[in-house]
Amino acid sequence: MKLAQRLVELAKKEVGVEEIGRTNCGPRVNEYKSATWLPPDQPWPWCAAFIDWLVMRAMEESGRKFTFERPRTAGAWDLENWSMKQDGSTWTKLNPQASDIAPGDIVIFTFSHVGLAIGIPAKGMVETIEGNTDGNGSRDGGGVWRKQRKISQIRSRIRFTV
Repeated sequence: MKLAQRLVELAKKEVGVEEIGRTNCGPRVNEYKSATWLPPDQPWPWCAAFIDWLVMRAMEESGRKFTFERPRTAGAWDLENWSMKQDGSTWTKLNPQASDIAPGDIVIFTFSHVGLAIGIPAKGMVETIEGNTDGNGSRDGGGVWRKQRKISQIRSRIRFTV
């Protein structure tokens, strides 16, 4: 199974996980945050940590040896830097159009937030699963949600080629 497919499967299982009291913390949220280099028990925005955790879990569960380093950043936009330093196992596309986005792609938004594309874009929108968002689409929300986002809000996308 391709890494992108596994990312989508894992993300779907996490929908509904919530912080405790809008603190940017909680047992499951802190587990996501432990996939980064920052202290997981501290209250900081965790959208990138959710993506890092998904990649870490997908890599572990695959049973394969990968040639790239997994992301450990807590910054949404910093995921672009991480991807561009890899060995060709990832492909970063700046200012993507709808035809550039596929399920399993990491989508980085213009408002310093990140999610995982889980659907094929249609009518200028793409379905995502995001950590640290809410029903209103905040970039510092309270849980893992499925969202519909405008393609025009996407700054870049990262695709795994393995």
